[in-house]
Amino acid sequence: MWSLLRRNPLAVVLAVAMHAVIIAFLVVGVDWLKPPTPQPSKVAVVQARLVDQNKLDAQLHKLDAAKQQKQAAAAVARREEQRRLAELKQRREQEKRQLAELERQRKEQARRAERERREAKQKAEAEQRRLAELEKQRAELKRKQTAEKQRLAELERKRRLEERQRKEAAAKAAARKKAEAERRRKEEAARKKAAAARKKAAAERKKAEEEKQRAAAEAKARAEREARQRELEAQMQAEQDAGERAQVIAAIRDKVERNWLRPPGTSERGLKCTVRVRLGNSGSVLLVNVVKSSGNGAFDRSVEAAVRKADPLPMPESPRLQAEFRDITFEFEPK
Repeated sequence: MWSLLRRNPLAVVLAVAMHAVIIAFLVVGVDWLKPPTPQPSKVAVVQARLVDQNKLDAQLHKLDAAKQQKQAAAAVARREEQRRLAELKQRREQEKRQLAELERQRKEQARRAERERREAKQKAEAEQRRLAELEKQRAELKRKQTAEKQRLAELERKRRLEERQRKEAAAKAAARKKAEAERRRKEEAARKKAAAARKKAAAERKKAEEEKQRAAAEAKARAEREARQRELEAQMQAEQDAGERAQVIAAIRDKVERNWLRPPGTSERGLKCTVRVRLGNSGSVLLVNVVKSSGNGAFDRSVEAAVRKADPLPMPESPRLQAEFRDITFEFEPK
């Protein structure tokens, strides 16, 4: 009721005025307090009261005007009510559209979260397969090293056996030669004294040459063994460094992507940029800048902010690789 009065004060005032006019007309037009006049005789007397036609017309005009004002006020009230109902209906339709849009956004976020979860799962499975392959390669390398050590040990055993046999044969030959020389010396002591001396010198030279050749062969075999061992160790170390390097780079990318917030207006896919990062000993971010832009300034700035937010970044445990990660460059492409 009060809300109706606030919305349509003119209609209410007109309705009250019209009712007041009707009541006044009833009170003024009928004389309720005059007592009935007695009839003095049985002769019918016609009594008439003169009514002012102008006043009656004016009163009727006032009633018509009040009725028209009431109808106009009612029409205004109906139009106001229709307008209010139309606005209410419009607000309800707008709220319904807003609710539908919110529901669509919620479903889109749910689908995006599910897609990201599947991609993270696939990435984790791929990483597990890669680590399993690295472990398999490491086991194969270890098996090859063991086989190579066994082969080298077998070669060393054969060499020692051959060396012992050669020394024994050389000792027997030397004994025979010595006996022959002694026999010849006894037979021809004077005549062949000089020849025996020359032969002894030749035997000593030959022995020295054989000893020199044996030492050279041993040094060559030892150098070959050491070279093969160094080559195997370097290969194993390179594979270990490659695996650790790949793990650290993947960890850096993951941490930067976890701290990355997509800026407004970069919903299109395919954006990527190359980032150069300078790190401290503990992985602290000292400097970051984009060396190859994606073409979208907001995207580039968001990547720089994500790198700084991810401070400190993962660092390799190997001291050899830590120097490599003081200044790194990687490509950032969100999944």
